[in-house]
Amino acid sequence: MSKIHSIKNGKLHIYIRTDKYKGKLKSDKFVGRTYIQGKQTIKSSGTNNLKQAKVILGNWFDELNFKKKHNIQIHTNSVSDLWQKFLTDIGKSTDREARTKTWYKERWNYISKCKEFMRLKVETMTADDIQKTYLMWRLARAKSQSKVLRSATITGDLMAISGFTSWCYRNKIRKDKLENIKKILSKKMRRQRTSRVGLTKEQYNHLLSVSRKRFKSGRTLRIRFERERLHHFIVFMVGTGLRVDECLSLHFEDIQLVDRQQSKKNIQNEIKIDEHSRYYCKIWVRQSKTKERECYSVSSSYYAITRLINLYKTTGLGQIKGRVWGVQSFREGLNSLLNEA
Repeated sequence: MSKIHSIKNGKLHIYIRTDKYKGKLKSDKFVGRTYIQGKQTIKSSGTNNLKQAKVILGNWFDELNFKKKHNIQIHTNSVSDLWQKFLTDIGKSTDREARTKTWYKERWNYISKCKEFMRLKVETMTADDIQKTYLMWRLARAKSQSKVLRSATITGDLMAISGFTSWCYRNKIRKDKLENIKKILSKKMRRQRTSRVGLTKEQYNHLLSVSRKRFKSGRTLRIRFERERLHHFIVFMVGTGLRVDECLSLHFEDIQLVDRQQSKKNIQNEIKIDEHSRYYCKIWVRQSKTKERECYSVSSSYYAITRLINLYKTTGLGQIKGRVWGVQSFREGLNSLLNEA
């Protein structure tokens, strides 16, 4: 770097850069450098005359400080620059519930995977920009994974983005909020019914009854094995409350079978626990659309896993290592079961 000339009480440094290209200086023009609104900023004077450069860059410095005084944003920020600071502020907030804070964090951990969206400039970002970047990426990602994207899911993402833009507005980073950005969704998606169909207790018990008859009456060992494995999968799912993808991605080492009766406290105090409360599974969910976490099941899942292990041992058709279920999907078998039920 060449000699530095300081003006404006030492807050503006003027110099000629020494960057070279093929042995020659890239530019012989004076540039000015100052630190304002938390960042360093540099501007070329466009001249190699020091006296003129001081006037030009001095005026530039005064303009910057005028903007600072009147809370006018000087620097441009991408979404990538600010989203973690937004989450930090959300986390420190005392007027939001812990559940809301977790919701924002989980949403943004997913949203941040869209690189094109993360490069958008916060100050000028529009609803159309979000549609062309994040929404298109989200839909394409779901299609590539052969998943149906529910309206409620994408609406939640857009609400998280809207919350971010409102935070930017409050911090004078944006001039306006981005409200009602749900309008970028297609009419079909906005009108989509998002409630999930569930089974009553009676319907669930009927389904299990039909399932038992199916795997006992299978014509071949392979058919009986596949049907019984599906049966245990259904019981395990209901007993854990896991998502389908989370359950299918489980490995045997992720599941700890727990017998409360064997705890030191219960043994010492000779406490007897009934069969429904005695057993449970402690599960590490390694793959999830939210985050890795630990969860606990009810006793039915414990029995489902122990019976699955026994099925693998007695038939020799399954392996008690790696993925628990050994398949990518149960869709075909489940549809067949539902048709019979």
